[in-house]
Amino acid sequence: MQVFVTGAAGFIGSNMVDRLLAAGHRVVGFDNMSTGQQRFLQSAGKHPQFNFHKADLLDREALAPAVQGADLVMHFAANADVRFGTDHPRKDLDQNTIATWNVLEAMREQGCKRIVFSSTGSVYGEPDVFPTPEACPFPIQTSLYGA
Repeated sequence: MQVFVTGAAGFIGSNMVDRLLAAGHRVVGFDNMSTGQQRFLQSAGKHPQFNFHKADLLDREALAPAVQGADLVMHFAANADVRFGTDHPRKDLDQNTIATWNVLEAMREQGCKRIVFSSTGSVYGEPDVFPTPEACPFPIQTSLYGA
């Protein structure tokens, strides 16, 4: 299976890349390196089944060919620091919403129908009860991403 991993140089993405390669899959990593670290891809970079694209998900021309041939997309790329979204709402819109739409559109264009999408607990806001049960009242949103 060929797996396309966004945010491949991040902590979660790079661990998934290593796990997928160890399981015998072909992996295409994609990361703009804004917060990712090259050292996280050190072992993957030596693997013959790994191909890395340093590019931004907002660049549709770079994204489309990278997704080509993917059987599955694992989408981990995002602006992870959503706490300050009210200070820079366009950043959250671009990096979390538009970038995800670009991934979905590239998948549609390339005929890839399977995605694993990772989000953040920030979508749940700030609850009053910890750990937070399913029946907890909906908490107050603290980020534009969560809203």
